[in-house]
Amino acid sequence: MESWVRKQLEEIMKEFQRIREEVARFEEELFQPFAAQEEKTVVPLYEVRRSSDKIKICADLAGVKDKESIDVRVEGNVLRIEAVFSKPFALEEFAFLRRGISRYKLEIPLPDNADVNNIKATFKRGILEVEVPLRVERFKVKVE
Repeated sequence: MESWVRKQLEEIMKEFQRIREEVARFEEELFQPFAAQEEKTVVPLYEVRRSSDKIKICADLAGVKDKESIDVRVEGNVLRIEAVFSKPFALEEFAFLRRGISRYKLEIPLPDNADVNNIKATFKRGILEVEVPLRVERFKVKVE
């Protein structure tokens, strides 16, 4: 390869690198206000089933290693679930996810008759199951 061709290719590659760095800097500045609040959290896949006497919540916490990495609590009438990934998850191609996601965060509103003192939670094979019993008023109706 001729030396002048090699020099031209090096100049072109330097220009591509400069443009790539400029685009990355621009994305960082543009998306920073949106990403700052929840930059490292994601809502897990979840399902809520309600029966006459309980609510069952199943959340897929793939990437969470053990139950010590999970925090389940009730604040007011909201069930809050937070879990930490065993290692952060990142997608290099997306500006929002370039920094990596490190935890799940889920909030489920509870009805007024939820018995929050008897909530049970189990974690097996990446699935968190939370059972919230409901206080049910039962009374007998006299048939006349």
